[in-house]
Amino acid sequence: MNLTWFYFHVVLATVILYKDYNGTLEDSLNRFEQSIGLYTEPDTTDTETPPYYITPVEEIDSTWILPKYEGIDTPTDSTILESYTERR
Repeated sequence: MNLTWFYFHVVLATVILYKDYNGTLEDSLNRFEQSIGLYTEPDTTDTETPPYYITPVEEIDSTWILPKYEGIDTPTDSTILESYTERR
């Protein structure tokens, strides 16, 4: 069985982990990108304002969306709870 690709991936993963542990992975990747022509400078612009602004929305009462059901509007106070526990 041909295990060339397997060993290639194992060696590549080992090299990546080793370079990441040493802190030299980013430099190596940048040099590789430069050698094949894909390197772009990192974005160093500091923008204080977001590119678009969404105005804050006020709190909306969404209970009007709910349908009317029998028994939902009953208050849940301590007297109801006491009467329920007394019946049991």
